[in-house]
Amino acid sequence: MTTVVHKESLTPIYDARPNKYDPANWFIDPDLSAVVDVPYEYWLESGGVFSEMTQPEKDAVDVAIAQRIEDKEKKQAKLEIDDERVLRAFAEVVMDEINILRGQHGLAARTLSQLVTAIKGKIDAAQ
Repeated sequence: MTTVVHKESLTPIYDARPNKYDPANWFIDPDLSAVVDVPYEYWLESGGVFSEMTQPEKDAVDVAIAQRIEDKEKKQAKLEIDDERVLRAFAEVVMDEINILRGQHGLAARTLSQLVTAIKGKIDAAQ
């Protein structure tokens, strides 16, 4: 078995069967001695030579990873608004109560669509 590394993502696959990987897209059994104890997220490659990122480069990668995780969590939270029956029922009860108060002051009722949009906006604005 051998190691292959994807040329775009630099994702390594250890103990791979090299005949299953296209050399146009994969490095086949590259020299990884310079990055042996380095997570692949911090690898650089130039002309088939692998090296470790500098600390500022690693910090930038960490920020990007954290942002992707946060974006994924926000997206999941938005999906749960649409899928969770209990949360939806609670929101509708609160909306109904608010609409009663709004009606007493001559204000238009809020719709469920407006409520969902407002909640998604709060999720996006969360720090």
